[in-house]
Amino acid sequence: MPLLLARAYVSRGARLWLITRALVSGAFLYLGTNPLRLSAVAVVGIVVLSVVLGFVETYGRRERVFLANLALRPIFLSALFAAPAMIGEVALRVVGAAL
Repeated sequence: MPLLLARAYVSRGARLWLITRALVSGAFLYLGTNPLRLSAVAVVGIVVLSVVLGFVETYGRRERVFLANLALRPIFLSALFAAPAMIGEVALRVVGAAL
C-alpha cells in the first residue's frame, strides 16, 4: 500500500475522531460527567463510532471501487481509521489519570 494513501486515510481517521470526540465530550459535559474519565465501554464506543463514520465518508466519496482495485480489504481500512482514534484515546486516558 502506498504511503501516500495510508497517510490520507490515517489523517481522515484522525479528523473524524477529533470531531466525534468533541461532540461526545460536549454531550458528556452537558450531562455533568468528566469527559476525560470515561469508562472503557464509552471509549470503545467512541472508537467504533469514528471508524463507522470513516466508512460512511469513504462510501459517500464513492471510493469503494478505487479501494477494491488496490486490493484493500475493509479490515485494513478499519485499522487505518481506528489507529489515530486509539492513540488519541490512550493519550486522553493518560492525561485524565494525571489530573
